[in-house]
Amino acid sequence: MRHYEIIFLVHPDQSEQVGGMVERYTKLIEEDGGKIH
Repeated sequence: MRHYEIIFLVHPDQSEQVGGMVERYTKLIEEDGGKIH
């Protein structure tokens, strides 16, 4: 099994949207069978 580390940068103007971004990426990864530790 391969392991990947994903880092994303958020522009300060969009800082209040971070929660939604994390939820979208989490859903995308888990729907494709990935796991988040």
